[in-house]
Amino acid sequence: MSSKKIINNTDNKKNKKIVIIGGVAAGTSAASKAKRVDPTAQITILQEEPLVSYGACGMPYVIEGLIDSFEKLIERPADDFKKQYDIDVIVNTRAEKIDPLQQKVYAISLKSHKRISLEYDSLVIATGARPFVPPIRGIRLDGVVFLRNYGDGKKIKALIAKGIDSVVIVGAGLIGLEMAESFKKNDIDSVTIVEMADHVLPNILDNDLAKIMQKHLQDKGVKLRLGEKLVEILEEGNRKVRGIKTTKGSIESDLVLVGTGVIPNSEIARDAGIELGYANAIRVDEHMRTSTSNIFAAGDCATAKSYVTGKDTYLPLGTTANKQGRVAGENAAGGNAIFRGIAGSAISKSFDLYFGKTGLSFDEALKEGFEPTEETIESITRSGYYPDSKPIWIKIISDKKSNGRVLGSQIIGGEGVKGRIDLIALALLLKANIVDLANYDSCYVPPISPVWEPVNIAASQAIKMISKSISLHR
Repeated sequence: MSSKKIINNTDNKKNKKIVIIGGVAAGTSAASKAKRVDPTAQITILQEEPLVSYGACGMPYVIEGLIDSFEKLIERPADDFKKQYDIDVIVNTRAEKIDPLQQKVYAISLKSHKRISLEYDSLVIATGARPFVPPIRGIRLDGVVFLRNYGDGKKIKALIAKGIDSVVIVGAGLIGLEMAESFKKNDIDSVTIVEMADHVLPNILDNDLAKIMQKHLQDKGVKLRLGEKLVEILEEGNRKVRGIKTTKGSIESDLVLVGTGVIPNSEIARDAGIELGYANAIRVDEHMRTSTSNIFAAGDCATAKSYVTGKDTYLPLGTTANKQGRVAGENAAGGNAIFRGIAGSAISKSFDLYFGKTGLSFDEALKEGFEPTEETIESITRSGYYPDSKPIWIKIISDKKSNGRVLGSQIIGGEGVKGRIDLIALALLLKANIVDLANYDSCYVPPISPVWEPVNIAASQAIKMISKSISLHR
Protein backbone atom coordinates (compact mmCIF):
# COMPACT_ATOMS: atom_id res chain seq x y z
CA MET A 1 0.00 0.00 0.00
CA SER A 2 1.23 3.51 -0.70
CA SER A 3 2.18 5.89 2.12
CA LYS A 4 -0.78 7.06 4.15
CA LYS A 5 -1.98 10.64 4.47
CA ILE A 6 -1.02 11.98 7.87
CA ILE A 7 -3.88 13.33 9.96
CA ASN A 8 -3.35 15.27 13.21
CA ASN A 9 -3.09 12.87 16.12
CA THR A 10 -6.21 13.11 18.25
CA ASP A 11 -5.78 9.86 20.19
CA ASN A 12 -5.11 11.74 23.46
CA LYS A 13 -8.31 13.77 23.34
CA LYS A 14 -11.01 13.03 25.87
CA ASN A 15 -14.38 11.95 24.53
CA LYS A 16 -12.95 10.89 21.21
CA LYS A 17 -15.47 11.15 18.39
CA ILE A 18 -15.83 8.00 16.29
CA VAL A 19 -18.23 7.95 13.34
CA ILE A 20 -19.16 4.69 11.64
CA ILE A 21 -20.82 4.73 8.23
CA GLY A 22 -22.96 1.60 7.96
CA GLY A 23 -24.37 -0.96 10.34
CA VAL A 24 -25.38 -4.64 10.06
CA ALA A 25 -22.27 -6.81 10.56
CA ALA A 26 -19.10 -4.74 10.21
CA GLY A 27 -20.48 -1.42 11.45
CA THR A 28 -22.14 -2.69 14.61
CA SER A 29 -19.16 -4.92 15.43
CA ALA A 30 -16.88 -1.90 15.06
CA ALA A 31 -19.07 0.25 17.30
CA SER A 32 -19.35 -2.35 20.06
CA LYS A 33 -15.63 -3.07 20.10
CA ALA A 34 -14.68 0.62 20.01
CA LYS A 35 -16.92 1.27 23.01
CA ARG A 36 -15.28 -1.53 24.99
CA VAL A 37 -11.81 -0.20 24.18
CA ASP A 38 -12.70 3.42 24.95
CA PRO A 39 -15.87 3.69 27.09
CA THR A 40 -15.63 7.51 26.98
CA ALA A 41 -15.75 7.71 23.20
CA GLN A 42 -18.69 9.40 21.49
CA ILE A 43 -19.70 6.84 18.87
CA THR A 44 -22.27 7.44 16.13
CA ILE A 45 -23.48 4.97 13.52
CA LEU A 46 -25.00 6.35 10.32
CA GLN A 47 -27.23 3.74 8.70
CA GLU A 48 -29.04 4.10 5.39
CA GLU A 49 -31.56 1.35 6.17
CA PRO A 50 -34.28 1.63 8.84
CA LEU A 51 -32.67 -1.28 10.71
CA VAL A 52 -29.11 -1.25 11.98
CA SER A 53 -28.47 -4.83 13.13
CA TYR A 54 -30.00 -7.92 11.56
CA GLY A 55 -28.98 -11.35 10.27
CA ALA A 56 -29.07 -10.90 6.51
CA CYS A 57 -27.93 -14.49 5.92
CA GLY A 58 -31.19 -15.75 7.42
CA MET A 59 -33.47 -14.19 4.81
CA PRO A 60 -33.75 -17.26 2.53
CA TYR A 61 -34.99 -19.28 5.52
CA VAL A 62 -37.70 -16.72 6.33
CA ILE A 63 -38.77 -16.72 2.69
CA GLU A 64 -38.82 -20.52 2.79
CA GLY A 65 -41.02 -20.47 5.88
CA LEU A 66 -38.58 -22.29 8.16
CA ILE A 67 -38.36 -19.09 10.25
CA ASP A 68 -41.78 -17.54 10.71
CA SER A 69 -40.96 -13.81 10.56
CA PHE A 70 -38.31 -11.37 9.40
CA GLU A 71 -38.48 -9.72 12.82
CA LYS A 72 -36.64 -12.71 14.27
CA LEU A 73 -33.61 -11.70 12.20
CA ILE A 74 -33.34 -8.38 14.05
CA GLU A 75 -30.44 -8.84 16.43
CA ARG A 76 -30.64 -5.48 18.18
CA PRO A 77 -33.05 -2.55 17.66
CA ALA A 78 -31.43 0.83 17.06
CA ASP A 79 -32.68 2.20 20.40
CA ASP A 80 -30.86 -0.55 22.30
CA PHE A 81 -27.48 0.76 21.20
CA LYS A 82 -28.13 4.01 23.03
CA LYS A 83 -29.84 2.50 26.06
CA GLN A 84 -27.38 -0.31 26.67
CA TYR A 85 -24.09 0.90 25.19
CA ASP A 86 -24.37 4.69 24.86
CA ILE A 87 -23.86 4.42 21.09
CA ASP A 88 -25.88 6.82 18.93
CA VAL A 89 -27.57 5.38 15.86
CA ILE A 90 -29.05 7.53 13.10
CA VAL A 91 -31.11 5.39 10.71
CA ASN A 92 -32.66 6.21 7.33
CA THR A 93 -29.71 8.49 6.72
CA ARG A 94 -27.26 8.31 3.85
CA ALA A 95 -23.67 9.48 4.17
CA GLU A 96 -22.90 11.46 1.02
CA LYS A 97 -19.41 12.88 1.49
CA ILE A 98 -16.30 12.50 3.61
CA ASP A 99 -14.00 15.49 4.10
CA PRO A 100 -10.71 14.05 5.44
CA LEU A 101 -9.10 17.48 5.94
CA GLN A 102 -11.95 18.91 8.01
CA GLN A 103 -12.63 15.45 9.48
CA LYS A 104 -16.35 15.62 8.78
CA VAL A 105 -18.99 13.36 7.30
CA TYR A 106 -21.90 14.97 5.44
CA ALA A 107 -25.19 13.06 5.31
CA ILE A 108 -28.85 13.44 4.38
CA SER A 109 -32.00 12.09 6.01
CA LEU A 110 -33.93 9.93 3.54
CA LYS A 111 -37.20 10.92 5.24
CA SER A 112 -36.95 14.62 6.05
CA HIS A 113 -34.20 15.39 3.49
CA LYS A 114 -32.47 17.38 6.21
CA ARG A 115 -28.70 17.60 5.79
CA ILE A 116 -26.37 17.05 8.71
CA SER A 117 -22.62 16.94 9.31
CA LEU A 118 -20.70 14.99 11.92
CA GLU A 119 -17.17 15.65 13.10
CA TYR A 120 -14.90 12.71 13.77
CA ASP A 121 -11.51 11.93 15.21
CA SER A 122 -11.65 8.41 13.76
CA LEU A 123 -13.91 7.16 10.99
CA VAL A 124 -14.93 3.60 10.07
CA ILE A 125 -16.40 3.01 6.63
CA ALA A 126 -18.68 -0.05 6.67
CA THR A 127 -20.87 0.75 3.69
CA GLY A 128 -21.18 -2.86 2.53
CA ALA A 129 -21.95 -3.91 -1.01
CA ARG A 130 -24.88 -3.81 -3.40
CA PRO A 131 -26.15 -6.26 -6.03
CA PHE A 132 -24.55 -6.10 -9.43
CA VAL A 133 -27.28 -4.91 -11.79
CA PRO A 134 -26.68 -6.18 -15.34
CA PRO A 135 -26.95 -3.35 -17.88
CA ILE A 136 -29.71 -4.99 -19.90
CA ARG A 137 -33.16 -4.10 -21.10
CA GLY A 138 -36.00 -4.76 -18.64
CA ILE A 139 -33.87 -5.04 -15.53
CA ARG A 140 -36.12 -2.56 -13.67
CA LEU A 141 -39.43 -4.22 -14.52
CA ASP A 142 -41.90 -5.14 -11.78
CA GLY A 143 -41.21 -8.71 -10.79
CA VAL A 144 -37.43 -8.43 -11.13
CA VAL A 145 -35.93 -8.75 -7.65
CA PHE A 146 -32.59 -8.88 -5.88
CA LEU A 147 -31.80 -10.24 -2.42
CA ARG A 148 -29.33 -8.18 -0.45
CA ASN A 149 -31.02 -6.35 2.42
CA TYR A 150 -33.98 -6.66 4.76
CA GLY A 151 -36.32 -4.78 2.44
CA ASP A 152 -35.46 -7.09 -0.47
CA GLY A 153 -36.41 -10.13 1.59
CA LYS A 154 -39.77 -8.72 2.63
CA LYS A 155 -40.53 -7.75 -0.97
CA ILE A 156 -39.89 -11.28 -2.24
CA LYS A 157 -42.00 -12.80 0.54
CA ALA A 158 -44.88 -10.46 -0.30
CA LEU A 159 -44.72 -11.31 -4.01
CA ILE A 160 -44.86 -15.04 -3.23
CA ALA A 161 -47.89 -14.45 -1.01
CA LYS A 162 -49.72 -12.87 -3.96
CA GLY A 163 -49.25 -16.05 -5.99
CA ILE A 164 -46.27 -17.13 -8.10
CA ASP A 165 -46.28 -20.14 -10.44
CA SER A 166 -42.80 -19.85 -11.94
CA VAL A 167 -39.44 -18.33 -11.01
CA VAL A 168 -36.21 -17.85 -12.90
CA ILE A 169 -33.04 -17.43 -10.84
CA VAL A 170 -30.20 -15.79 -12.73
CA GLY A 171 -26.93 -16.95 -11.21
CA ALA A 172 -26.04 -20.31 -9.64
CA GLY A 173 -24.02 -18.97 -6.73
CA LEU A 174 -24.73 -19.15 -3.01
CA ILE A 175 -27.88 -17.02 -3.14
CA GLY A 176 -29.16 -18.77 -6.25
CA LEU A 177 -28.99 -22.26 -4.76
CA GLU A 178 -30.30 -21.19 -1.35
CA MET A 179 -33.26 -19.48 -2.97
CA ALA A 180 -34.00 -22.41 -5.29
CA GLU A 181 -34.83 -24.42 -2.19
CA SER A 182 -36.81 -21.53 -0.69
CA PHE A 183 -38.98 -21.20 -3.78
CA LYS A 184 -39.62 -24.94 -4.06
CA LYS A 185 -40.58 -25.07 -0.36
CA ASN A 186 -43.20 -22.43 -1.21
CA ASP A 187 -44.77 -24.91 -3.63
CA ILE A 188 -43.72 -22.93 -6.70
CA ASP A 189 -43.99 -25.49 -9.47
CA SER A 190 -41.40 -24.18 -11.94
CA VAL A 191 -38.00 -23.05 -10.59
CA THR A 192 -35.25 -22.57 -13.17
CA ILE A 193 -31.63 -21.57 -12.56
CA VAL A 194 -29.79 -19.89 -15.42
CA GLU A 195 -25.99 -19.76 -15.15
CA MET A 196 -23.51 -18.47 -17.73
CA ALA A 197 -20.76 -20.85 -16.52
CA ASP A 198 -20.88 -24.51 -17.47
CA HIS A 199 -21.66 -25.65 -13.91
CA VAL A 200 -23.33 -24.44 -10.73
CA LEU A 201 -21.36 -22.75 -7.95
CA PRO A 202 -18.51 -21.78 -10.31
CA ASN A 203 -16.68 -19.84 -7.57
CA ILE A 204 -17.08 -22.62 -5.00
CA LEU A 205 -16.90 -26.01 -6.72
CA ASP A 206 -14.97 -27.51 -9.60
CA ASN A 207 -16.93 -29.17 -12.39
CA ASP A 208 -16.62 -32.71 -11.03
CA LEU A 209 -18.09 -31.90 -7.61
CA ALA A 210 -20.60 -29.49 -9.15
CA LYS A 211 -22.10 -32.39 -11.08
CA ILE A 212 -23.09 -33.99 -7.78
CA MET A 213 -24.85 -30.80 -6.76
CA GLN A 214 -26.51 -30.47 -10.16
CA LYS A 215 -27.99 -33.96 -10.01
CA HIS A 216 -29.28 -33.25 -6.51
CA LEU A 217 -30.98 -30.03 -7.65
CA GLN A 218 -32.58 -31.77 -10.61
CA ASP A 219 -33.78 -34.61 -8.38
CA LYS A 220 -35.52 -31.94 -6.29
CA GLY A 221 -37.30 -30.57 -9.34
CA VAL A 222 -35.08 -27.57 -10.11
CA LYS A 223 -34.44 -26.97 -13.81
CA LEU A 224 -30.91 -26.02 -14.83
CA ARG A 225 -29.91 -23.97 -17.86
CA LEU A 226 -26.10 -23.91 -17.81
CA GLY A 227 -23.80 -22.12 -20.23
CA GLU A 228 -26.49 -19.51 -20.91
CA LYS A 229 -26.13 -15.78 -20.48
CA LEU A 230 -28.97 -13.40 -19.64
CA VAL A 231 -29.65 -11.06 -22.56
CA GLU A 232 -32.94 -9.33 -21.74
CA ILE A 233 -35.83 -9.30 -19.27
CA LEU A 234 -39.07 -9.72 -21.21
CA GLU A 235 -42.06 -7.47 -20.57
CA GLU A 236 -45.65 -8.62 -20.43
CA GLY A 237 -47.12 -5.13 -20.40
CA ASN A 238 -47.63 -2.43 -17.79
CA ARG A 239 -43.97 -2.76 -16.82
CA LYS A 240 -44.51 -6.33 -15.59
CA VAL A 241 -42.05 -9.17 -16.18
CA ARG A 242 -43.07 -12.20 -18.25
CA GLY A 243 -39.73 -13.99 -18.47
CA ILE A 244 -36.17 -13.71 -19.75
CA LYS A 245 -34.25 -14.06 -22.98
CA THR A 246 -30.89 -15.81 -22.93
CA THR A 247 -28.20 -16.61 -25.47
CA LYS A 248 -29.98 -19.94 -26.04
CA GLY A 249 -33.66 -19.03 -26.01
CA SER A 250 -36.34 -17.67 -23.69
CA ILE A 251 -37.98 -18.78 -20.44
CA GLU A 252 -41.42 -17.70 -19.27
CA SER A 253 -41.59 -16.62 -15.63
CA ASP A 254 -43.70 -14.66 -13.13
CA LEU A 255 -40.66 -13.64 -11.07
CA VAL A 256 -36.97 -13.14 -11.88
CA LEU A 257 -34.41 -13.20 -9.08
CA VAL A 258 -31.08 -11.74 -10.20
CA GLY A 259 -28.18 -13.11 -8.18
CA THR A 260 -25.18 -12.22 -10.31
CA GLY A 261 -22.89 -11.07 -7.52
CA VAL A 262 -22.24 -7.83 -5.65
CA ILE A 263 -20.02 -4.78 -5.95
CA PRO A 264 -18.55 -2.82 -3.03
CA ASN A 265 -20.06 0.51 -1.98
CA SER A 266 -16.71 2.24 -2.14
CA GLU A 267 -17.54 5.41 -4.06
CA ILE A 268 -17.75 7.62 -0.96
CA ALA A 269 -14.19 6.59 -0.07
CA ARG A 270 -12.91 7.04 -3.62
CA ASP A 271 -14.39 10.53 -3.83
CA ALA A 272 -12.61 11.43 -0.58
CA GLY A 273 -9.27 10.49 -2.12
CA ILE A 274 -8.98 7.15 -0.31
CA GLU A 275 -7.27 4.40 -2.29
CA LEU A 276 -9.28 1.55 -3.76
CA GLY A 277 -7.80 -1.87 -4.40
CA TYR A 278 -8.84 -5.30 -5.62
CA ALA A 279 -12.31 -5.33 -7.26
CA ASN A 280 -12.63 -1.59 -6.46
CA ALA A 281 -13.01 -2.37 -2.77
CA ILE A 282 -11.42 0.01 -0.25
CA ARG A 283 -7.82 -0.98 0.21
CA VAL A 284 -6.89 -1.65 3.84
CA ASP A 285 -3.86 -2.93 5.72
CA GLU A 286 -3.81 -5.56 8.47
CA HIS A 287 -5.08 -2.95 10.94
CA MET A 288 -8.04 -2.20 8.62
CA ARG A 289 -6.54 1.24 8.10
CA THR A 290 -7.09 2.93 4.73
CA SER A 291 -4.66 5.22 2.91
CA THR A 292 -5.81 8.00 5.28
CA SER A 293 -4.43 7.22 8.72
CA ASN A 294 -7.49 7.89 10.90
CA ILE A 295 -9.99 6.32 8.50
CA PHE A 296 -10.65 2.58 8.65
CA ALA A 297 -12.81 0.31 6.49
CA ALA A 298 -14.33 -3.09 7.13
CA GLY A 299 -16.74 -5.63 5.70
CA ASP A 300 -18.17 -5.94 2.22
CA CYS A 301 -16.75 -2.59 1.08
CA ALA A 302 -13.13 -3.51 1.94
CA THR A 303 -10.39 -5.78 0.66
CA ALA A 304 -9.07 -8.73 2.65
CA LYS A 305 -5.69 -10.41 2.39
CA SER A 306 -5.60 -14.11 1.57
CA TYR A 307 -3.38 -15.96 4.00
CA VAL A 308 -2.89 -18.62 1.32
CA THR A 309 -1.46 -16.35 -1.38
CA GLY A 310 -0.52 -13.29 0.67
CA LYS A 311 -2.40 -11.12 -1.83
CA ASP A 312 -5.40 -8.83 -1.47
CA THR A 313 -8.71 -10.29 -2.53
CA TYR A 314 -12.44 -9.57 -2.19
CA LEU A 315 -14.90 -12.06 -0.74
CA PRO A 316 -17.92 -10.38 0.89
CA LEU A 317 -19.15 -12.69 3.65
CA GLY A 318 -20.67 -12.03 7.06
CA THR A 319 -17.93 -13.84 8.97
CA THR A 320 -15.24 -11.63 7.46
CA ALA A 321 -17.32 -8.49 8.03
CA ASN A 322 -17.73 -9.21 11.74
CA LYS A 323 -14.03 -9.95 12.27
CA GLN A 324 -12.86 -6.95 10.26
CA GLY A 325 -15.36 -4.72 12.05
CA ARG A 326 -13.97 -5.71 15.46
CA VAL A 327 -10.42 -4.91 14.35
CA ALA A 328 -11.43 -1.60 12.77
CA GLY A 329 -13.40 -0.58 15.85
CA GLU A 330 -10.61 -1.43 18.25
CA ASN A 331 -8.06 0.52 16.23
CA ALA A 332 -10.39 3.47 15.68
CA ALA A 333 -10.55 3.71 19.46
CA GLY A 334 -6.78 3.72 19.78
CA GLY A 335 -5.91 0.02 19.79
CA ASN A 336 -3.46 -1.96 17.68
CA ALA A 337 -5.40 -5.06 16.63
CA ILE A 338 -4.49 -7.11 13.56
CA PHE A 339 -6.73 -8.94 11.09
CA ARG A 340 -4.84 -12.04 9.97
CA GLY A 341 -6.71 -12.46 6.71
CA ILE A 342 -8.98 -15.01 5.08
CA ALA A 343 -8.73 -18.31 3.27
CA GLY A 344 -11.83 -17.72 1.19
CA SER A 345 -13.92 -20.07 3.33
CA ALA A 346 -17.59 -20.32 2.35
CA ILE A 347 -20.36 -22.80 3.05
CA SER A 348 -24.07 -23.15 2.39
CA LYS A 349 -26.71 -25.76 1.69
CA SER A 350 -29.43 -26.44 -0.84
CA PHE A 351 -32.06 -29.04 0.00
CA ASP A 352 -30.22 -32.01 1.56
CA LEU A 353 -26.62 -31.23 0.60
CA TYR A 354 -24.11 -28.89 2.20
CA PHE A 355 -21.27 -27.54 0.09
CA GLY A 356 -18.18 -25.60 1.06
CA LYS A 357 -14.80 -24.37 -0.04
CA THR A 358 -11.68 -22.98 1.55
CA GLY A 359 -8.44 -21.83 -0.06
CA LEU A 360 -7.63 -22.34 -3.72
CA SER A 361 -8.98 -24.59 -6.41
CA PHE A 362 -6.57 -26.45 -8.70
CA ASP A 363 -6.87 -23.81 -11.45
CA GLU A 364 -6.53 -20.94 -8.98
CA ALA A 365 -3.40 -22.54 -7.53
CA LEU A 366 -1.91 -22.84 -11.02
CA LYS A 367 -2.53 -19.16 -11.70
CA GLU A 368 -0.82 -18.26 -8.41
CA GLY A 369 2.35 -20.07 -9.44
CA PHE A 370 1.98 -23.21 -7.35
CA GLU A 371 2.48 -26.73 -8.68
CA PRO A 372 -0.80 -28.17 -7.46
CA THR A 373 -2.09 -31.68 -7.24
CA GLU A 374 -5.60 -32.70 -6.25
CA GLU A 375 -7.27 -35.77 -4.79
CA THR A 376 -10.98 -36.46 -4.35
CA ILE A 377 -12.49 -39.21 -2.22
CA GLU A 378 -16.02 -40.33 -1.42
CA SER A 379 -16.69 -41.49 2.12
CA ILE A 380 -19.49 -41.60 4.70
CA THR A 381 -20.34 -39.36 7.64
CA ARG A 382 -21.08 -42.06 10.24
CA SER A 383 -20.09 -45.66 10.84
CA GLY A 384 -21.52 -47.82 8.10
CA TYR A 385 -23.67 -49.80 10.51
CA TYR A 386 -25.08 -46.68 12.21
CA PRO A 387 -28.48 -45.45 10.90
CA ASP A 388 -28.73 -42.55 8.44
CA SER A 389 -25.10 -42.39 7.40
CA LYS A 390 -24.74 -39.90 4.55
CA PRO A 391 -22.22 -39.60 1.72
CA ILE A 392 -19.49 -36.99 1.76
CA TRP A 393 -17.06 -36.01 -1.00
CA ILE A 394 -13.76 -34.30 -0.17
CA LYS A 395 -11.27 -32.74 -2.56
CA ILE A 396 -7.91 -31.55 -1.26
CA ILE A 397 -5.43 -29.45 -3.24
CA SER A 398 -1.77 -29.45 -2.21
CA ASP A 399 1.48 -28.10 -3.61
CA LYS A 400 4.33 -30.27 -4.91
CA LYS A 401 6.84 -27.42 -4.86
CA SER A 402 6.47 -26.76 -1.13
CA ASN A 403 6.65 -30.39 0.00
CA GLY A 404 2.92 -30.90 0.06
CA ARG A 405 1.65 -27.67 1.59
CA VAL A 406 -2.16 -27.70 1.74
CA LEU A 407 -3.67 -25.10 -0.61
CA GLY A 408 -7.41 -25.68 -0.47
CA SER A 409 -10.39 -27.98 -0.26
CA GLN A 410 -13.91 -28.44 -1.54
CA ILE A 411 -16.45 -30.61 0.29
CA ILE A 412 -20.02 -31.75 -0.42
CA GLY A 413 -22.04 -33.87 1.95
CA GLY A 414 -25.28 -34.57 3.73
CA GLU A 415 -23.73 -33.43 7.03
CA GLY A 416 -20.37 -32.76 8.65
CA VAL A 417 -19.13 -30.36 5.97
CA LYS A 418 -18.58 -27.27 8.10
CA GLY A 419 -16.32 -28.85 10.71
CA ARG A 420 -14.08 -30.35 8.06
CA ILE A 421 -13.88 -27.15 6.02
CA ASP A 422 -13.02 -25.25 9.21
CA LEU A 423 -10.27 -27.74 10.01
CA ILE A 424 -8.69 -27.32 6.61
CA ALA A 425 -9.02 -23.52 6.83
CA LEU A 426 -6.95 -23.72 10.02
CA ALA A 427 -4.43 -25.93 8.23
CA LEU A 428 -4.15 -23.20 5.58
CA LEU A 429 -3.55 -20.52 8.22
CA LEU A 430 -0.79 -22.64 9.78
CA LYS A 431 0.64 -23.52 6.34
CA ALA A 432 0.28 -27.18 7.22
CA ASN A 433 1.59 -30.00 5.07
CA ILE A 434 -0.61 -32.70 3.55
CA VAL A 435 1.14 -35.11 5.91
CA ASP A 436 -0.25 -33.15 8.86
CA LEU A 437 -3.79 -33.65 7.55
CA ALA A 438 -3.15 -37.35 7.08
CA ASN A 439 -1.89 -37.80 10.63
CA TYR A 440 -3.82 -35.46 12.92
CA ASP A 441 -5.58 -37.30 15.75
CA SER A 442 -9.28 -37.23 14.86
CA CYS A 443 -12.12 -38.29 17.15
CA TYR A 444 -14.31 -41.28 16.41
CA VAL A 445 -17.82 -42.08 17.56
CA PRO A 446 -20.28 -44.02 15.34
CA PRO A 447 -23.18 -41.48 15.37
CA ILE A 448 -21.08 -38.70 13.79
CA SER A 449 -17.99 -40.24 12.21
CA PRO A 450 -16.56 -43.38 10.65
CA VAL A 451 -13.52 -44.96 12.25
CA TRP A 452 -11.35 -43.61 9.42
CA GLU A 453 -11.84 -39.84 9.30
CA PRO A 454 -12.57 -38.79 5.67
CA VAL A 455 -10.08 -35.88 5.83
CA ASN A 456 -7.35 -38.31 6.93
CA ILE A 457 -8.27 -40.59 4.03
CA ALA A 458 -8.27 -37.79 1.45
CA ALA A 459 -4.92 -36.50 2.68
CA SER A 460 -3.38 -39.98 2.68
CA GLN A 461 -4.50 -40.47 -0.89
CA ALA A 462 -3.10 -37.05 -1.82
CA ILE A 463 0.32 -38.02 -0.49
CA LYS A 464 0.51 -40.71 -3.19
CA MET A 465 0.18 -37.97 -5.79
CA ILE A 466 3.18 -36.05 -4.46
CA SER A 467 6.89 -36.79 -4.42
CA LYS A 468 7.95 -39.98 -2.66
CA SER A 469 10.35 -37.85 -0.63
CA ILE A 470 7.48 -36.82 1.68
CA SER A 471 7.42 -38.98 4.78
CA LEU A 472 4.30 -39.93 6.70
CA HIS A 473 6.37 -39.31 9.83
CA ARG A 474 7.72 -35.89 8.92
